[in-house]
Amino acid sequence: MWPLIFILITSALADNCSHIFNDRNYTKSAILTIKGLPTNLVYNPKSKDLLFTLIDLETLQNQEVQTKMDQYVLRYGEPIKIDNINGQSAAVDVKNNIVYIASDNGLNILNKTDRAIHIGYKDDIVQIFKPQNSDDIYAVLFPDNEVYKLDLINEEKERIENIPCAFIIAVDDNGNIFYECEAKYVKVLLKGFQESIEFVGLPKNSARAVSMDDNNRVILASNDGLYWLKPDNMIPKKLMDLDYVPAGIAFNGDNFYISTTEMIYEYNPCI
Repeated sequence: MWPLIFILITSALADNCSHIFNDRNYTKSAILTIKGLPTNLVYNPKSKDLLFTLIDLETLQNQEVQTKMDQYVLRYGEPIKIDNINGQSAAVDVKNNIVYIASDNGLNILNKTDRAIHIGYKDDIVQIFKPQNSDDIYAVLFPDNEVYKLDLINEEKERIENIPCAFIIAVDDNGNIFYECEAKYVKVLLKGFQESIEFVGLPKNSARAVSMDDNNRVILASNDGLYWLKPDNMIPKKLMDLDYVPAGIAFNGDNFYISTTEMIYEYNPCI
């Protein structure tokens, strides 16, 4: 019987500086092996926690049962399960030091004892995104994966009418919304515009995750690598090749994390 979790010694698994990201050499280290698919990575710079959602692969592949998901916090190499919630994604409000957790029963915050406290809504929230320098919070709701902007004070939500659906989503500091819908193509809805624009050169059904780095760049994790998505250029700039299929990506300064089946990697720049 394979135990659920193996904690790996990072230094023993770190490779050489053979990985190129944005014209810079990086090392790759396996920081966690875990049974399932870790996805929806989010880094909290205040606590240095890495949050992720763990998808059970057996239920994911079974069309007759609901996919089982759990929310985790990776802290100092130890994965901590948030037991009192069916977590589906997380977002960090760095300015106010708040961790939001989306669940099948609304929106929650994580308290100091790693328990989820319900703060509003009863919707099945499958994705949540908090821009770094904005008070806005965006949510994707099941079953139609429609995108909403949340008003936490009045517990109201406003539909983003010009986005039919989203399975991955990121919003930059200028309010431009980047998304992928129905395993098709990656698009951006520019703030103030009515029609989304499609990025070119990315194969259909190749987008896996999207995140913001600390320079307000939108980074897409695709089947073949990492791309920089710019709101004023529909040709993505490729920053890195990958030899595995990613499931999540998060940034911590010059360092970044990528997850794939049963694994989370950390990339560090070489000196």
